[in-house]
Amino acid sequence: MARRISRGNFDGTVYYHARRGEWLTQITLAYDPTTGKRKRRTRYSKTKREALQQLEELKELYAHNIHFDADKITVRDWFIKWFETYKIPKLRENTQASYQRILDICIEAIGYMKLEKVQPSDLQYIIYHKIGTDHYRTCQYFRTVIKQAFDRAVVEHLLIESPADHLELPPKPPKKKFVKPTKETWQTLLDADVGFYGWQMIILTVMVTGMRRSEILALTWDSFHIERDKNERIVCGSVTIDKAMGIGNVNPETGRRNVYVGRTKSESGIRTLPLPISYIKELMVYRKKQNIMRLASKTWEHPEMLFTTNDGRYYNPDVFSSLYSRVCRENGIKTTFHMLRHDFATSMNSSHEFNFKDIQNQLGHSNIQITLDTYTHMEEKDLQKVGNWVDERYAYIVESGK
Repeated sequence: MARRISRGNFDGTVYYHARRGEWLTQITLAYDPTTGKRKRRTRYSKTKREALQQLEELKELYAHNIHFDADKITVRDWFIKWFETYKIPKLRENTQASYQRILDICIEAIGYMKLEKVQPSDLQYIIYHKIGTDHYRTCQYFRTVIKQAFDRAVVEHLLIESPADHLELPPKPPKKKFVKPTKETWQTLLDADVGFYGWQMIILTVMVTGMRRSEILALTWDSFHIERDKNERIVCGSVTIDKAMGIGNVNPETGRRNVYVGRTKSESGIRTLPLPISYIKELMVYRKKQNIMRLASKTWEHPEMLFTTNDGRYYNPDVFSSLYSRVCRENGIKTTFHMLRHDFATSMNSSHEFNFKDIQNQLGHSNIQITLDTYTHMEEKDLQKVGNWVDERYAYIVESGK
């Protein structure tokens, strides 16, 4: 074997390995502070030319201060470490579950690959062919989550650059048309016989507050503040929103996803909203109904909750959504539950008594742009008003000049 010339860190060396019958490229990265041994990276090539090219590639790689174990880490190894270290401590359980589903998609496709070998085309293939172009929101979420994971790998010197920086998304589908609930729609929803004792109260609650589904299902009795006069008559009331019902990871014992009460979607989601007296009276009637059910039940796990299953457990948001969809199908209603929230914002806007900051506070948005872009649809009367104004403007500018 040819004599090897000792060099400093990152200089590297190339020589012919007679016993192997190959050219050897080797670069010293550092010395292990514990053992004092040198940590090297070695590559083998058939020709001297290939070996020299390997040397330049290794020098370029480690000139960026790449961690010396970077080439051993797989996508699966890194995703697990990144998720447990950086995401689980600060994400709500339902968001953790959402992240985990995205990571599982990627791990299933390329989890075996070395992290440094992943190309943008590998990730793009997952978006278009594993997830599919018909699932825009999932593709969008995939890009967001995976980019975070690879960006952190760059920060920790496992990669020189991220392969997730310029991923494309399929064409964005048209925005779902807002179907405004009519008075008849509201009445049909209120009158629906669904076998769930909290149904009508949930519909009344979204009607007078515009709360999210998750916020309504997380309400507790101490969320409400009711004031009475000296004759015990209700004079006013309010509800404080500071919790949200979430769906977390699968419970290994039951095989079902955990349902839990956690914090609101954002800090700005914490708010106190006024309630009409008529609603509060309905609430008191509802509480008596719930108490009767509790007394008749053998177990009632959550007496603090406003809405529960018929035996007192947390009410799964997905179960409620399925129930709502069934009622809509049976009655020909095209308005989704979230559109009931849209309708509250739209009605506030059309009243001309509130500004967008008022609407933002009512709905608990972290950003007023969300309020402007998503939750305010023009009523027909407002569209007509704009139409009349355009007619007048045309007449003033064009016809008066003839």
